[in-house]
Parts: sequence; structure tokens; C-alpha cells
Amino acid sequence: MYDIQYLLKNSNLPGPRGNLKLLYDFSKNAKEEIIEKCLDYINPDVKNSPEEFVAMCGVLSYSIRNKNNVKEVIPFLKITANHGSWRIREAVAMAIQEIFKVNMKESIQELKGLSGGSELEKRAVVAGLCEPKLLNDKDVNKDILNILLNITKSFSHDNILNKEDESLRKTLGYGWSVVVSKEQEEGKKRFEELFNFKGKHINWIIRENLKKSRMKKMDSEWVEKCLKRIQEEF
Repeated sequence: MYDIQYLLKNSNLPGPRGNLKLLYDFSKNAKEEIIEKCLDYINPDVKNSPEEFVAMCGVLSYSIRNKNNVKEVIPFLKITANHGSWRIREAVAMAIQEIFKVNMKESIQELKGLSGGSELEKRAVVAGLCEPKLLNDKDVNKDILNILLNITKSFSHDNILNKEDESLRKTLGYGWSVVVSKEQEEGKKRFEELFNFKGKHINWIIRENLKKSRMKKMDSEWVEKCLKRIQEEF
């Protein structure tokens, strides 16, 4: 069993990429005592450090260990989703995926609440749910499309974005394409509803998703029609 010192030593941080294999190996087998120790590393000033990696391990392992208690995990993720470390925020998205795999329908109900929170909380929901391997239930996929639409329409303006807004917009810039390509008939309908909302940020989100190869592979003719519509309406 790994200990804290092993995690610190083998984190691959500081550096461009943390040790994701170790992160998952640890998190899927960690005991409660060491998880609590990892959570103690969730501090404001841990960016790009071995301590940041240990904090990631805490977030993911806590969520996996409590994956059957969604109502307990989601409030915890709500807090950590707003952390200043982008890696810790990524661990939150990973955690959402892990609990979602266990109980999709209960998780989606709880995540609807999280999707009404801060921009970083919304970003965690989008990043967590827009994963192809998770999108295997048509009813749940429709719920995800509704979540995406409700989040995206908040960008129907031309105001300057802060860092949190930009992070959310960037995630929406690919998230739609993942879900639409998986749930094509309903996905196209919901995506086209974005044309009802105006503004340069909505325009950007539409264009970014239409650029994705998965969209062109799905239906290149439909993509071209959407691109033409952008030129006519925006």
C-alpha cells in the first residue's frame, strides 16, 4: 500500500503532467486513514507541486470510497471544484465520472444542483459528464443535454469574461460535440437551440464544437448547414 511519502516522491510534479496512473491506482485501493491524510493537503498554495498531487489523490480516493453515497460526495465536490488549482479541479471531474458510473440516475439528479452553482462548479459538471464511455443511457443523455443547454445559455451576452468564465466556456467548446455525437437525434435538436441565443460567446461555443472531427464524422452535411446558419444569423 502506498504512503504519503511515496505519493510525494512519485508525483511527477513539479512538471507538465502528474502521475495519473499512480493517481488512479492509489485512489481505487486507498483506506480511509490515508485518504484523510491526503485531504489535509488541500491548501491554497499547492500549484504544480508534489503536495498538489497528494491533494488530487485525496479528492479522487474520497469520492471513489464513498461512491455509493452520492448525497455526501457531491457537497464535497462542490467545495473542491472551486479550488485555485486546475489539477485539483480536474480531480473533481474525474471523481464525478467515477460516481456517475456507479449510479447514473441518482448522480444526475444531484449534479443538476451543482450545475446551478459557480462557473467552476458548472465547469466540473460539464467536464465530468462529457465523456463518451459514460453516455450509454438515452434518458440520462437527454438530461445531460438539458444541463448543457441551461449552462450554455448563460453566455448569451458580449461581456468580457473572467478566468472562471473562460474555463467554463472552453469546456463547453468541446463538451457539446461529445454528447451530440453519442446521442445524435436528440443532440442535434438541442444543439440547434443554441441559435436562439445571441452573442459572441455562444457563437464561439457553436463554432468550436462544429470544428471537432467527431461532429464532421457524425454528419458532415449537418455541420455545414450549421456553419452556414452561423454566417447568416450571427
